[in-house]
Amino acid sequence: MSNIPQKIRKNIENINQLKEKIENWKKLDEEEIFLLIKEFEKTPRLEVSVYYNDLFNDPHFAKTLLDIYSSYKDNAKLTVLIISAIGNMMQRYNLPETEEIYDFMVENAYRKNVGPYVAVFLPRMSHFNAYSDPWKYFMDVKEMAPKKVAQSSFEVIMDLFFNEIPDKYKSDAKEYFIKKSEEANNEYGKKHYSDIAKKI
Repeated sequence: MSNIPQKIRKNIENINQLKEKIENWKKLDEEEIFLLIKEFEKTPRLEVSVYYNDLFNDPHFAKTLLDIYSSYKDNAKLTVLIISAIGNMMQRYNLPETEEIYDFMVENAYRKNVGPYVAVFLPRMSHFNAYSDPWKYFMDVKEMAPKKVAQSSFEVIMDLFFNEIPDKYKSDAKEYFIKKSEEANNEYGKKHYSDIAKKI
């Protein structure tokens, strides 16, 4: 622990304290839980460090977050924070993917004001290979709300699966990028979206 930079040591201490408080969520009210998870959600997004591996590659803690979700499903803002926390723990710290995490993501995939945040992580999950109509879902993402997050998620998905676009969705995808090119307020943006449209 002595070789660990002071800033990281402080972060580790902070993350451990947050996790401890969240583990005791049954003693807290909804607002207290929300504020703690809001604070925790920022931490897996910190600059990646091997020193954080054990803190975030923690299936037991992920299960605690899912238990909290089960008790407060109606709280969309809390759900978004839990999606981001678990998603970043998986993506950045190899938290093992489970069926329960996958089901949680799928359950919220089309939820208003929540769905676009799911789309950041769901397509990268190995369980997603069994999703019944992935391309219909991908094309639906761009129409979700909030619009800005939805479009950003859609563009990341297109980047990931660009070479696999089925013929029946090519014109729709092309149209999207042409429109984005027309709406872009700088030359770089116009060219960027126009180049993507031309490749489809």
